[in-house]
Amino acid sequence: MTFEAIVAAIQARQFLPSKPLREIRLIDQERNPRIVASRKYNGNFAVALVTAAGTVEFYTASNLHLADLYHSTWFEEGSWRNALSAATPGTIFLGELFIPGAGIEDLGAFQQWYSWHRNGSGEAPPKAKFLSFDVLTLAGKSVHRSPYQERHQLIPPALRVSAAPYTSLVQAEAAVSDSGRLGCEGFVFWDADAPSFCKIGGQNKARGGAWKVKPVRKESFLLRRFINAEPASLVMALGRPGQPDFPCGSGLTQQERRQLVADCGAGKNIFVEVAHYGCDERDRPEMPRALSWHAA
Repeated sequence: MTFEAIVAAIQARQFLPSKPLREIRLIDQERNPRIVASRKYNGNFAVALVTAAGTVEFYTASNLHLADLYHSTWFEEGSWRNALSAATPGTIFLGELFIPGAGIEDLGAFQQWYSWHRNGSGEAPPKAKFLSFDVLTLAGKSVHRSPYQERHQLIPPALRVSAAPYTSLVQAEAAVSDSGRLGCEGFVFWDADAPSFCKIGGQNKARGGAWKVKPVRKESFLLRRFINAEPASLVMALGRPGQPDFPCGSGLTQQERRQLVADCGAGKNIFVEVAHYGCDERDRPEMPRALSWHAA
């Protein structure tokens, strides 16, 4: 993938970034790849295109234009910004936009920043920061097929996500524990020897070579409606006031599903306890799974 091809794909909304997986499978553990680990920030995935000297444009994972580093006044100053401004044209960084904080970053504050830049609505936002975890092209040269460890080292240190001390998937449990103690969102474990798995629409893509390692959250949501009310393949639309609804497949037993559908049909309010891995840029839980429910 060349710089020009990726830019054209983004403009046509056909660029598909590879995101970290949310589950470490047995086959992954058996393969036991070398790991480069970094901190996970509670913000939004972004592509940073360096199109000209000092000109950097940010796009979302859905290829929507967010902001321009030079023209937006809502970016924090600092060495990260200087490094990004000095990057050579023809460079593409992948990373996270977030609102810096003392502990876990404020996702609500980032939603305010996002709405201001995407929709021109809401109150003036706090200032955001961008840190990179990957690079696909450098000065117009494609590097996406290089091993991740090599690509990681091409990112300017001031722009690079914070390193974490883990080198193996077997350290995932310890990393989850550490994230709670350190007060951070979690970590990402990268396969040190893997190429980038990003692709342009229509190309085949292997399963990603990175894993999110973060605590599972548990919250209760109201059942809004059924997307599929058949107990054998139950899918619910869950939500809370002021938040968008989201689909949730069931982790419940067959009998629990039947009873849930029956109680809902009887006019009862259903509250579902859900396990998930935090919220995405649209404030919807990632990888939700129903654990239990009760009627009220």
